[in-house]
Amino acid sequence: MTELDGVQNKRYDGVTRRKSSMLEEGTRRRSSALEAKGFPTITEPKNDGGSDTYEKKRERVKRVFGFPISIPFIISNEFCERFSYYGMRTILTIYFTKKLSMSDETATLWFHEFAALCYATPLLGAIIADVFIGKFMTILIMSTVYLIGNAVMAMSAVGKWSVFQNSASYDEASGFYDYVPEFWGPILALHLIALGTGGIKPCVSSFGGDQFKVTEGLQLQRFFSMFYFSINAGSVIATAITPELRGMGCLGEDTCYPLAFGVPAFFMVIATVAFLIASRWYVKIPPLGNPIIDVSKVTWAMFFGKESPVKLYGAKKVEETKQLGRVLAVFVPFPLFWALFDQQSSRWVMQADRMNGKIGSFEIKPDQMQVINPAFVMCLIPFFEIVVYPLMKKIGIPTSPAFRIVVGMFFAAIAFIVCGFVELAMEKRVSSWNIVHPDDIRILSTMDKENQLHVLTMIPQIFLITCAEILCSITVIEFAYAYAPPSMKSVCQSMMLITSSFGNLVVVIFTKVTKRDLYQYFMWAGIQIFASVLMYLICRRVQAPLDEYKKRTLEGDAVEMTNTQDKREAS
Repeated sequence: MTELDGVQNKRYDGVTRRKSSMLEEGTRRRSSALEAKGFPTITEPKNDGGSDTYEKKRERVKRVFGFPISIPFIISNEFCERFSYYGMRTILTIYFTKKLSMSDETATLWFHEFAALCYATPLLGAIIADVFIGKFMTILIMSTVYLIGNAVMAMSAVGKWSVFQNSASYDEASGFYDYVPEFWGPILALHLIALGTGGIKPCVSSFGGDQFKVTEGLQLQRFFSMFYFSINAGSVIATAITPELRGMGCLGEDTCYPLAFGVPAFFMVIATVAFLIASRWYVKIPPLGNPIIDVSKVTWAMFFGKESPVKLYGAKKVEETKQLGRVLAVFVPFPLFWALFDQQSSRWVMQADRMNGKIGSFEIKPDQMQVINPAFVMCLIPFFEIVVYPLMKKIGIPTSPAFRIVVGMFFAAIAFIVCGFVELAMEKRVSSWNIVHPDDIRILSTMDKENQLHVLTMIPQIFLITCAEILCSITVIEFAYAYAPPSMKSVCQSMMLITSSFGNLVVVIFTKVTKRDLYQYFMWAGIQIFASVLMYLICRRVQAPLDEYKKRTLEGDAVEMTNTQDKREAS
């Protein structure tokens, strides 16, 4: 949920005036909102028409309610893609444990390996788009790969009619056959989906930003707000619907995973078609190079080169790379935060699966509990902006990005402490049952759900992890925007996604080397407290040089702006 990083309208006006004054010198800078999302400042090439620039192309595009006509198609594409992703991901853990008969540990491993791959491939997608084929073709090709993965996922769950079907057993109680898919089918599908979703992740929002004119700062801000809303809307709706679909009986089975995976696949078809329909209206900027490659060259020269990196690449590029290193140092503890955060879709779903979900005649399914987080996010973001942060300022509590991130990590630790006490309370109920019924000994996994805690007992821990998300995930984008060199903001965006990949790998490693017990959640809380302390120490070390570079950059921009105005007046 890190696409939101609002910028005030007054700031947009100032930035827009400065960009307009520099346009005649051949420099086109994207608006501050686009930079805040981690996309690079670029100088656009001329197209084959000679002097006709991409800015003039934007001026010729039709407008719908003040937006380029292509924007509704991009928003629709993002909504459907996020519905497809979260709809599939929501039921994945239950599919592993119930349908593929995986143990909790094995299901956790596969889920987090998939999540790690989803957040590692955006780096590949960014390089393909920026260096080789451009954003449009990258989105189109990766969407096709994504769609094939969804289709394989749905086909592998079809049962006796599927080439992926492995074996079947007859359940006399229910009267249904239970078909177990071949293991390689879902795994192949997940790898294709990870490649597809990761490949388009760094491209869609920046491609949408490319459609706006330099002077449309306010519209660009509203576009990102709508883009962010479409992400949450797709997530909320899909998370609520797909667990219901999997619970329906179909094709001779008491579940309907083919439908539950098929609906997300259908939405991915809609996403691809919606994106392709508007092709003739898009402004398609060709590949301009990826700053990640330039940063890698400068970094290599700084540590291993025989010649001075300043001599090879210039003092400015070297200083920008050093500043980038300081910003990335702040990212170091973030894998530990994501390690906790992403367990909402694995360990927390397993915890909910052992709880009582009935409310009258309605039953909350364990994977539906994931809908609460994005719903909380949509409610709490304005609450934090309107109430919490102003109140903190009023009573003298710091509201700097570094402070918010540290506090957010403590919230994540508290969430897992609460989760640990919930697990202990569930175990206590099992012990009480065994004392009263010595002839019917149960364990936590075999305890009747009707005799367990209600699934809504998890709401406090979900609320706490959502507060942690707002304080950490959203704030770190603000931090990166404030301190990263303007030409390297896309590098920060890619590296931030990589930290999520590393976080899921941390879960994989700890799952392999530790045994699951009642106190695992307290272990994760301790790890997060360590990450909070580490974050505090890192920020304390790098804050001064970060501020110094920022100050020099602002002073340099002011001088550049003054010189540009003087040249204009002299001419």
